[in-house]
Amino acid sequence: MPSRRALVIGHDHVAGLGLLGPVLRARGVGIDWFRVVPAERFGTPDVDVRFPDPARWDLVVTLGAPWPRERIRGWAGAEAAFLRRAHDGGVGVLAICFGAQLLAETLGGGTRPLDEPRIGWFDVAPSPGSGIGAGPWFCWNSEQLVPPPGATVLATGRDGCAAFAVGRSTGLQFHPEMDGALLTRWLGLGAPDGVDPDGLRAATAENEHRAAPAAAALLAALLDDA
Repeated sequence: MPSRRALVIGHDHVAGLGLLGPVLRARGVGIDWFRVVPAERFGTPDVDVRFPDPARWDLVVTLGAPWPRERIRGWAGAEAAFLRRAHDGGVGVLAICFGAQLLAETLGGGTRPLDEPRIGWFDVAPSPGSGIGAGPWFCWNSEQLVPPPGATVLATGRDGCAAFAVGRSTGLQFHPEMDGALLTRWLGLGAPDGVDPDGLRAATAENEHRAAPAAAALLAALLDDA
């Protein structure tokens, strides 16, 4: 039996751990999933959700979400309260993209809109000793997180903070989990106007072999701290 367990919050039915799943399993971490919006409610994502007690897990991983905030305000607030309980209770938190934005807001930071959506592989400049590789890393966001006051900025990108840490909580604006199989699942929902799906697939095929060990090192550092 795994000695530690992680709760993964997947907000939609195409969410996946991609490159991170094998790292967790290789380090003996059991994985439990919590799906927020089922496939049949993708077009009406304002579901009623009761989040579990985070104290039951050693690590919480919360992933991205594709909807505008006004369409999910109810359960986003409930998840923010859940993340606050996890953080205050000393549970390790790894928050990715939307999850990182929500974590930043929960801890006193915020978000700001980008001039245009950022979709694809982008360079990231890690802070010394952060354990984050220089990238490029995969991004898919139209808002940019603003780190909480007093947070340690672990990396920056073209549009601001790319990663931050507060205690045992870490937020990443980019997607360290991205691989070709996960991208195919996402693109099954369609691509935004102006985005070339074939170009995204080609760039992901080119980058995922480099990203895999970098993602493993990033997650290993978090698990060692936990």
